[in-house]
Amino acid sequence: MRYRGHLTYHLLLLLPSTIILHNGALIAASGLQCFLKGRCGDMNCTWNSGRELVMDGTYTFHFRSLKYTSAGQVGVVPFLRGRQWVLVPRRNLTCSDQYEVWVEGPDNDSNDTTLGHGMFSMEEIEKPDPPVLGVEISEASSEVIVTWKTNHESEDHLHSRFQLRYRECGTQNWTWVNEEDIEPDSYEFSHLEAFTEYEVQIRHVLRDRKVPKSDWSHPIVFRSPTAAPVGLVDLWWYLDKGCSSLTVLWKELEPKAAKSHNVTYTVSYREGGAHGGSLRSITVLCCNIIIPHSVQYISISAANSVGRTQTASLNLEHSDFPPPEGVKAKGNHVGLQVSWKPYRRLPQEYVVQWNEAVNRSAATIRWKRVEPTNHNVTLTDGFQPQVPYLVSVYGLYPHGYTGPVSVLGYVEEGVPSVGPDIMVRSVSPTKVLVLWDDIPLLQQRGVITHYTIYTRSSGSQVLRSENVSVGRNSSLLHVHPSTSYQLWMSASTSAGEGRKRYIEFTSQGGGHVVLIPASAFSPCPDAVLLPVVFVSLTVIFAILCILGLLFHQRIVGVGRWILPEWCCQSIPDPMHSKITIQSQHKDADGSQGAFLQCLYLGVDTADPLLTTVEEISEPAASLTGDVHDSQRGERCSGSLDPPYQAELTPSSAGPWDMSDAPVARPLQSLIISGYEKHFMPSAEFLEQYS
Repeated sequence: MRYRGHLTYHLLLLLPSTIILHNGALIAASGLQCFLKGRCGDMNCTWNSGRELVMDGTYTFHFRSLKYTSAGQVGVVPFLRGRQWVLVPRRNLTCSDQYEVWVEGPDNDSNDTTLGHGMFSMEEIEKPDPPVLGVEISEASSEVIVTWKTNHESEDHLHSRFQLRYRECGTQNWTWVNEEDIEPDSYEFSHLEAFTEYEVQIRHVLRDRKVPKSDWSHPIVFRSPTAAPVGLVDLWWYLDKGCSSLTVLWKELEPKAAKSHNVTYTVSYREGGAHGGSLRSITVLCCNIIIPHSVQYISISAANSVGRTQTASLNLEHSDFPPPEGVKAKGNHVGLQVSWKPYRRLPQEYVVQWNEAVNRSAATIRWKRVEPTNHNVTLTDGFQPQVPYLVSVYGLYPHGYTGPVSVLGYVEEGVPSVGPDIMVRSVSPTKVLVLWDDIPLLQQRGVITHYTIYTRSSGSQVLRSENVSVGRNSSLLHVHPSTSYQLWMSASTSAGEGRKRYIEFTSQGGGHVVLIPASAFSPCPDAVLLPVVFVSLTVIFAILCILGLLFHQRIVGVGRWILPEWCCQSIPDPMHSKITIQSQHKDADGSQGAFLQCLYLGVDTADPLLTTVEEISEPAASLTGDVHDSQRGERCSGSLDPPYQAELTPSSAGPWDMSDAPVARPLQSLIISGYEKHFMPSAEFLEQYS
């Protein structure tokens, strides 16, 4: 057993790498190799165990010089299980020396076991640094030259060779350049696709030496020179029914076809066909233009600083050939699949156009050209589920186009979100006609396959149902006279039945009358919205009232600045005036009736007894002045001496009782505010009516 173990140990020293099985467990490393990254770099040793080292514990990497054996020094670098490399510092190594390396790890008996072994010379494991790349591009001559520099000495440079590879950006496979075509420090690329991004790498290989190749250099990315654009512009058109102009649409050239950043498009058109009037041209950037709707021939080409593409043309005359038939649009896991039946005369090509059925405009138009031998195509354009798309198929011929044939398509259908609007009319005492409107397109969420009508009479638990095919908007129902009914109606798609509309009606005993629904639709959003609006208005009104009470004075002050003067003028009320309350003038019975009658000029009093007035002769001027002054209210102001009542004498109408004769007494002055003057007649007014 000892001999076999000693023999095994010597075999390990001879092999560069090995695998050892210890008690049935794989614990060895294989493919042990070391290299120096440059002459001044550290030594990197790696191995490939094939499996992870299974024993727990600390593993160690050992290296020992074979040239200076007398020293007998062994370097040790520990590492943990699962690691497959170690790094030995360059200061621990000697140039032009030979080394022995091995890996040791624990076994089941807690002893160290040699897992891998190798021997090498320091000169043999030196890996050169990768060259440094540069690129020179000439737009005038369309040349791309790649150059590089190395860090090695001149004698090594004479024995050097290089490996060069390149690929188009975004691809996986590399293209290798033949080493015989590579110059010592440059390489000129040919047959590159114009205006395309490439990446290139290079590595250094020394001749006649057992030295590992250098690492690949960092890739350098460049774009090849521009060229004239190629291909045809994809041209189409759109005519809105409500518009008097034609919109010309085209797709921007892809970078590979454009061959440049700066591309312009020239649109040419004639009115009245290809051989009509004069040709007009407009140069624009991208990617639509509006022209007169009477144009029937359009052509377009793309150009850059180098050249231009061929001209793509389109004839807008309507052809007499029959359009495609049996157009269908159905969603699948990829997109929207469109198929149709061909006609016996094949066109030059088909054009499949699509856009949202609800939001139709020139900006939403998409199209795709299909070969005449193909009768189906799968569209992938980020379609949204449960959204209707209008798909149209055209056939293009040399002398015009046919179609379009349009259908609605969904990539994924759903159930309708609402039911149809219902109306019930009486046809006879035993028959009613149910009418309904189409569900709005956006709320259908799929292609409607049929409608379903549910009815139930009052007092009955039996619910009758009837399916109605699409294309009809009415159905005749048999009812009992003078009976109340409940009616539900729904629409169905391939995804299932949608929400129902509800209505109640009563059949009449005789006569042809229009039935009035007994209740509105039950799932109506307005029924929920009305209480919310009412509560909101009530809260707002209460808040305004509170604010009005709190800021009453401020609101009145602001109103006086904004409103006219007559709106803020207050007219006094004599019945509630403070002047009246403060007045001490009272009648004989203690009341203030006479005083109030004096203030209210419009109040009529009882006529006095007929008497003869004995006038006192005075100067006319004085009398006139008194009259005028009293009419102007100066008597009431207290500026004159209080006048006395005139003496009255009995008239011939009857005896005069001296006891009833009024006694002359002075009138006390009244307390007047002065505002009453506004209501007294002026002197001019009295002279006019005297």
